[in-house]
Amino acid sequence: MKRTSNFKRQTPNAKRTQRRLGRSVWRFAFGIWSLAFSVCLGVEPGILLEARRALAESIPVVAIQKLRTFLDDRAIPAEQRRAATLLLGDALFAQGQPAAALTALRPLTQGGDADARLLEAHILVGEARWAEALAIYRTLPQLPSARLGEAECLQALGQTTEAASTLAASVQAHPENGVARLRLANLSVELRDPARARAELAAVRPATARDEEWKAYVGARLLLLEDRAAEALTVFEDLLRAPERMPDSLVAAAALGNAEARIAIRGYEEAEVPLKDFIGRFAESAHLELVFRRLDQIYARQRDANDSDLNRWARRNPVRRAALARFYLARLQIREKKNDKADATLASFVTQHPGHPLLSDVQILIADLALERRAFPEAVRALEAAMRGARDDDQRAEIELRTGLVHYQQRDFLLAGNLLRGAAARAPRLREPATVDAALAALGQGNDNRFHEDYRELEAKYPASPMLSELVLEHGLTRARRAEPGASAIVEDFLRRFPAHPRQSEARLALAELEYAAGHGVGAAQQLRIVQELPPAAATVDHAAYLALFLADARSGRKDEEVLTLGERFLRTHAKSPLVPEVRMKLGQIYFHRDDFANAETQLASLAREAPQSAYAETALYLAGESAMRQMNPAAVDRALALFDEVAKRGGTFKLHARQQQAIIQGRLGKEAEAVTLYDVILAAEPPAEPELRFAALAGKGDNLLVLGRQDSAQCQAAVEVFSQLATRPEVTPTWRNQALYKKAKALEQLKRVPEALTVHYEVLERSAGTEREYFWYYKAGFDAARIFEQQAQWKSAIGIYEKMAKADGPRSAEASARVKQLRLEKFIWE
Repeated sequence: MKRTSNFKRQTPNAKRTQRRLGRSVWRFAFGIWSLAFSVCLGVEPGILLEARRALAESIPVVAIQKLRTFLDDRAIPAEQRRAATLLLGDALFAQGQPAAALTALRPLTQGGDADARLLEAHILVGEARWAEALAIYRTLPQLPSARLGEAECLQALGQTTEAASTLAASVQAHPENGVARLRLANLSVELRDPARARAELAAVRPATARDEEWKAYVGARLLLLEDRAAEALTVFEDLLRAPERMPDSLVAAAALGNAEARIAIRGYEEAEVPLKDFIGRFAESAHLELVFRRLDQIYARQRDANDSDLNRWARRNPVRRAALARFYLARLQIREKKNDKADATLASFVTQHPGHPLLSDVQILIADLALERRAFPEAVRALEAAMRGARDDDQRAEIELRTGLVHYQQRDFLLAGNLLRGAAARAPRLREPATVDAALAALGQGNDNRFHEDYRELEAKYPASPMLSELVLEHGLTRARRAEPGASAIVEDFLRRFPAHPRQSEARLALAELEYAAGHGVGAAQQLRIVQELPPAAATVDHAAYLALFLADARSGRKDEEVLTLGERFLRTHAKSPLVPEVRMKLGQIYFHRDDFANAETQLASLAREAPQSAYAETALYLAGESAMRQMNPAAVDRALALFDEVAKRGGTFKLHARQQQAIIQGRLGKEAEAVTLYDVILAAEPPAEPELRFAALAGKGDNLLVLGRQDSAQCQAAVEVFSQLATRPEVTPTWRNQALYKKAKALEQLKRVPEALTVHYEVLERSAGTEREYFWYYKAGFDAARIFEQQAQWKSAIGIYEKMAKADGPRSAEASARVKQLRLEKFIWE
């Protein structure tokens, strides 16, 4: 593990935040850089001084207003106009208006003004336009700050060694430049050159307390590189003791370093603490994206990542942090296989953050989830939306690649091939896999000419690619499956050119089948004997059997019996395979959906016992409990309670859901008091259960109290209070609210408080309007209220309730309307 690298370049967004953090080692020394350029001799106009002061006090909006007023005067001297223009560009940049800043500077940059060109380059760096900024910095060889900018651009472009050389030359020319030395020391750590890093640090003479802090930070990173993590952690924690007095760039750097030191000492389980503290305290930081990304990487390595902080941040302002929290919450939910929750989280991101830079990444995740459900049209729509918001050619190519693979799975090989070739042409890093996939699409299309073109392109650009042999074999196997002429020659060519290939047995078996199909029994037998004589390849064999199982499961017109047979055979033949948990999960799912709950329980419980550390273990235990629960016999119910208890004790994702299932079972067994206790456990949980589970727990608790209330009116009153609590929660959905109100009314009826019950039933009818319309509990409440009025012979009131439901234009409106007519006829009520 490369412990010293806090600055991971994994996505364009991460790059952007990374360069801000990496640049912080030297940028702070610039101050408001425009104060350093020369201005006219003599006294500056007051308005210009005021603007300069506002910018120094971090109030750029005031500076902008004053400078624009000053520049409107066409009579001001040229040097004052130049000074004001430079200051306006700086103020606009500080205000977060880079395009306007570049426009304001254009009169000076087009004239070659060195100060204006330097500021232009800084602004381009702020927009991650590295190559453009680099070109400008290189035109300003006389400025030390330009050398720092040049080095920053080179590092961002992946040329860290050249960046270090540039800084080394600058340090040699200006040995007093402590900022350059600090940056060079930091780059030396990146390059794993501790001797150079230590030498540069030793030469730095900090001029300010801030310089001292940055030197301490770089020194701590050096300690990490030297495997002195405990010492590094002490430095990082000292830096973080008073974060309010430091720039958030240094706080972010120290928080990231703190996390890396914790990983080196204790592993990933506590590494998130300093990052969560930073996110909580610096919610508007320019480095928030980078810190969130590292937090996500740490969560991915933890055994049981807690999503409560992400949930809390996603629901609270500021919007910038909420958006990032929602995005990484979805990633965490996907890793934990909570796909339904991830779908909802991503949908809320699209709704609440429609212009966010991560929107394309969100649409890609939506597409991935759709693909898992084999919802191909939905996946394509999401990828098309992602393409509309793609940041750059690299992301466009990634989206084209994914879209091509979706069309490939739909057997639309022509469209798939075109998209895959587009991805190959657009992004060099994707060229090899995209070209391979395009060649496979050509095979699927039956277009040998196109296949050979793709193959030759791959061979010319990647002569050592292992995929060349795979494509030759796939070409032969594809033609063999179609019984096309020339298949044997292609497979034999594969065997001749790649005699040590691990798929030799597969190729020989294909030749045997071709010989048999041609009526050449002797030749088929000969090929089969060679297959049997080849060294066994256990990994290949079990992967092939596994693939056969899942292909059978995915096939159109799937036959459960065939999949079950393949799965049971796999378990008998490959009992030690690492793929056994996935196979058991698949068998358990199929048995469950066939209502064969006994076999489902066997497979799922076996998975959890045999592979307790598997990613599927907790889910399998939970589903095994559900399978036992549905078998409807005393022994199975006892097993279900035990399985759910085991899930709860694991303390994982399904802990509270398992307690809910136990409560449901206890309620069915007539043990309402035990059920209420279990529901209270869910409701008291910290962090709180998700809203739907809390709503279900309140409803379940109220139901059981209502049953207990048949013998004890105090319990019935408690049920009223629980249902009231559920109905009045601010985040409750219309369905849960109406259910709670309906059941509250039933409890009031049980307490003989009929007028109150009628009032609550009517509240359901009144509150169910417009977008909140919910019909199931709406009609139950309405028809029950009408029934009570009819029992009391209050016919007009009953008619009023029925008429109210008839106007709702819902599934039982006609029934309510018919009842109105019937009552009017029977009771002679016409007014």
